[in-house]
Amino acid sequence: MPSIGVPWVIGPIPIVATIWSAYVTTTALVHRREMTGERFVAAYLFPLGIIAAISLMFLHKYDLRFIIFMGQIATMVCFVGIYTIEKKLRGDLPLIAMDEFSLKKELWNLYFIALVYAFYWVIVISFPITAACTISKCYFIEIMLGGKNFNFSVIYSLNFVGSLMLVAISAISARTLRELRARLTQDRPDPGGSE
Repeated sequence: MPSIGVPWVIGPIPIVATIWSAYVTTTALVHRREMTGERFVAAYLFPLGIIAAISLMFLHKYDLRFIIFMGQIATMVCFVGIYTIEKKLRGDLPLIAMDEFSLKKELWNLYFIALVYAFYWVIVISFPITAACTISKCYFIEIMLGGKNFNFSVIYSLNFVGSLMLVAISAISARTLRELRARLTQDRPDPGGSE
C-alpha cells in the first residue's frame, strides 16, 4: 500500500508547508495583516501544495508535462489573487510604485526571465523528468517530497520553479503596463482645461 510504504505519495515537506501556509494565509486575510515576507511565501506555498495534490487526479487522463504546465499557470493565478486580495484588504497598492522607472531595464528583465522560462521548458520536454534522479542520495529527496513513481514530487518541484518564473513575468508585465499607462495619462492634454 502506497500510504504505508516509504516513500509516500506526498512527502512531509509539502504537507507541512501547505498546512503552515494555509494557516498564515487565512489569518492574514481574516485579520487584514500587512504583507510581510512570511505572508508572501505562504501565499505562494498554499496554492502550490493544493494544486500539486489536485494534479494527481488528472495523471491518468493527460500528459505529465501538460499537467505541470497547467499547474504552473493555476499556481501563478492563485498566488496573484491571494496577494492582491491581501494587499487590497489593507488598502495598499498591489504593486509598489517605482520612483525611477526604466522601460528599457524592465523589458530586458522581462526578456531575460522569459528566456530562462523557455530554456527551463526545453529541459523539461527534452529529458525524462520522472527518472531525473536515480542515485542513492536522491532517496532522501523522495522521502521528503514524495515518491518519484507517484509523480507528486516531480509535479511539486517543477511547479515550484516554473510558477516562480511565471509570477516574475506577470509582475514585471503588470508593473510595466501600469507605469506606461500612468505616463500616457500624464502626457495627454486635459480636454476640459482652459486655453
